[in-house]
Amino acid sequence: MHRRQQTSLWQHIRPQRISGKSLRFKATFCLGGLSFLSFLILVGTGMLLLFNYQPGEKAYSSLVEINSVLPYGALIRSLHFWAGQFMVISIFLHMVRVVVSHAYRPPRELNWVIGVLLLGLTLIMDYSGYLLRGDQEGGAAASVGVSLLQVIPGGKALAFIFFGNPSPLNSSTLHLYIWHSHVLAWVISVLQMYHFWRIRRNGGIRSL
Repeated sequence: MHRRQQTSLWQHIRPQRISGKSLRFKATFCLGGLSFLSFLILVGTGMLLLFNYQPGEKAYSSLVEINSVLPYGALIRSLHFWAGQFMVISIFLHMVRVVVSHAYRPPRELNWVIGVLLLGLTLIMDYSGYLLRGDQEGGAAASVGVSLLQVIPGGKALAFIFFGNPSPLNSSTLHLYIWHSHVLAWVISVLQMYHFWRIRRNGGIRSL
């Protein structure tokens, strides 16, 4: 009896059967997998950049040093940037496929909501990464973001929690740095793992 309960628990955590149709390339175009690959590249290159990037007043100069002095620094930063852009595009196309195939319908509606959250968090991640460049363009973009948040009730507190105190000439702050490199990265990682588990739990991908 105890052994059966253990087997049932393991099957609940990792369901054994999925639809064979969901494993075909044309069922998914591997868009979810490409999104996850992009995220892994972002994590790897981001960890390397953490050793030399300095948020705040030295943000822009530290990026110049990464590009010009650090061995393969320009390559690492380029990989980080383009992986972020590719992740946004692949998640968007992945969600288009889900809509076309009606994969948002029961029993997959919860996973659809998680997918929407992942897209939103990825866009925020991309936006915060842009601000961490610490240049004048980032300062202008941060000013727009702060102004938008301040319109809603309690927005001033939210703007400070997320942005800190960016200036028109330097958008890089310790607040943005922590959100980008730690909080958002961990939240996206956990949601992705749960998203993948829900896919397997629901029997795989609903094909076109």
